Amino acid sequence: MVEDAKSKYQGEGDYIVMGDLNADCSYFKENSQSPLRSSDYYWIINNSVDTTTKSTDCTYDRIIIATSARDDFTGDAGVFRFDSAYNLNYNSTIAVSDHYPVWASFWNNRDID
Repeated sequence: MVEDAKSKYQGEGDYIVMGDLNADCSYFKENSQSPLRSSDYYWIINNSVDTTTKSTDCTYDRIIIATSARDDFTGDAGVFRFDSAYNLNYNSTIAVSDHYPVWASFWNNRDID
């Protein structure tokens, strides 16, 4: 998918892959080989973060950027725990979603490519 974007937008070097990638637990072996595991990419949401609202401890949701985009990344990222922010009980939380949203901040005035 990134290679397709690179072929279409040849002047761009900064790419972000994000969302529910099922990239943990029984769906994905964290230490397995993957093109996104190369030195060309930086995993902002790493293996230690639980992005699920249920009793599992899995990092399904990820933000992965091209290494060239690291200069634009502020270093701020995380998981928005909406249950804590809005004081929701478990049943209300899972009624909203079985995943917490992930986020990252980027500089918008320093991009040189």
